[in-house]
Amino acid sequence: MLFTLAPNTPRFQVFILLNAELIFFLEQSVPNGQFGRALFTAGAIGQTCWDNAKHNSPKAEKDLTYDKFEKLFYSLQAQPVETRTKLLDVARNTQNLSDFFNTPNRDLLAFLPKPCFESLKNITTHLYCATKDLQGILNVAGGININAHFELFRAAGVNGNICKACGMGELAVFRASLAEGEQWRADYDHQLCKSKYPLFAVHPDNLIPLCSVCNQDAKKAKDLFIREPDQPRHAFDPFIESARYFIEIELGMLRDPEPTIKVVWTTVDVALLEKLDTWDDVYEIKRRVEGRFRNLEIIIRNEIDPINYSHFESQVTHRARPVSNAVLSDKEWAFWYQKLFSTLNQVDKSPFWEKSRFNDQQADEGSDYILEGT
Repeated sequence: MLFTLAPNTPRFQVFILLNAELIFFLEQSVPNGQFGRALFTAGAIGQTCWDNAKHNSPKAEKDLTYDKFEKLFYSLQAQPVETRTKLLDVARNTQNLSDFFNTPNRDLLAFLPKPCFESLKNITTHLYCATKDLQGILNVAGGININAHFELFRAAGVNGNICKACGMGELAVFRASLAEGEQWRADYDHQLCKSKYPLFAVHPDNLIPLCSVCNQDAKKAKDLFIREPDQPRHAFDPFIESARYFIEIELGMLRDPEPTIKVVWTTVDVALLEKLDTWDDVYEIKRRVEGRFRNLEIIIRNEIDPINYSHFESQVTHRARPVSNAVLSDKEWAFWYQKLFSTLNQVDKSPFWEKSRFNDQQADEGSDYILEGT
């Protein structure tokens, strides 16, 4: 992550409740037995899961919460009690995700037979995709659905509306004259992808809203702790770690027609470098930033549009100033532009000015030629 999550980041109560329900179900599934109501908690959460059954919903074309829990139960019952006990122990002992980020267990569920793993993945994915929206669940969670939680997450005094992973894009666009519950929201990313770590599909600390580029285009189902095909690695814990203090932008070949612009790491700490490389690989940070800044001349024109060299120089200095956290959480690319102009402010700026003036002159002459029709 480029920025850590705010200390007052709200945890989604629905996920807290469903995560607890899953662990309770695994506890009750350890002894040999039959599928029944006692496998669920006694209150409204357990009752809602029990009632959300295909046989109670004639129009349902797919298995619902009850049905998927039932399939998991009998899949587990087909295994020795030791396997069921181990799954319960793993679920209980990995609830602290900061511990997992510190010492990741990449083979967390390797002991689980494939049918059990698939049944577990199916129910936890369903909890995340569908069960979370059932009214009986929302009632116990104080009526706060995922849209309302997202608005709390991106509030100005919390995380803001800029993606914490990259600092480049908005989480979602605000639309005027609409209530908070009717606004668009960002997708929630599973830091530990649910396809490989299904135990965390509804863990409240595993789900973070990200911009669409980070979530849908870059990360997808990448594993934070394994670089394909099988190289182990570590990743930043989004609640306590960030990349922002170990990044600079480097300019090279300043008098060349096309200067080079590179994102570089500023640490020699091996552990930090590994996490920075993971962050870059998962969200394609360097490619996105270097792609954005591939033409420095256009950046200067669009961001400054200088009228003379003095104005150009003063604006570079102005844009090189440190940016407040409030701006970083509210303005796209603010972090990266500050880094770029800070670097530009430390080098000889005259080549950029000369090239900019030359190209402007060429453009003006070309425009005159076209207008005159000669």
